[in-house]
Amino acid sequence: MAEATEISTVGTEQMAPARRAIVFGGETRNMVMGITMLGGGVAAFIAGLTDTFFAEATAWTFIAWGALFLYGDLLLATRRFIVTDEGLEISIPFRFWNRHKAWEWKNIYRMDVIIDRRNTHPKDCQIQVYHQYPGEIAIDREDRDFDSELAALIIERAGLKPDGDAVGVDLSNLPFGKSTVLTWKR
Repeated sequence: MAEATEISTVGTEQMAPARRAIVFGGETRNMVMGITMLGGGVAAFIAGLTDTFFAEATAWTFIAWGALFLYGDLLLATRRFIVTDEGLEISIPFRFWNRHKAWEWKNIYRMDVIIDRRNTHPKDCQIQVYHQYPGEIAIDREDRDFDSELAALIIERAGLKPDGDAVGVDLSNLPFGKSTVLTWKR
């Protein structure tokens, strides 16, 4: 799932040396909800079912919600987690605000793996990565589908230690069947 790439940055005068980065791709979601709502709203106009104000307003509402669902799926599909020697970078090119985050490893202080009772496969679990800039009270958190390789890299590079139920847990073999939160922190 992850791919190692060479990333080079362009300086003001010369090309900087390439740095090694491991890129974890976006998450795929089922886009049926967005397509159905958008299609239903458009179909109401095509079929001439919008003679009354309420019917037209409902059709426009379906179109708006369908477009928002599709945009949310596009954001998740294009999001990239990039692991470098300096830190964790999160890139979401289609987001209108805060498209790129760069977190240094020393400022990542916690990572949780959320396992729900109904989860039967690692891809159903969630990773929550917590970050806090020094001297700030605001905490940043990024959530994504579980990836054992990404979780292991974050734990190793941020220097996180297992806490509570996470002690002795193998990330490639998660304990399923009960709701639990596995925590690693500084």
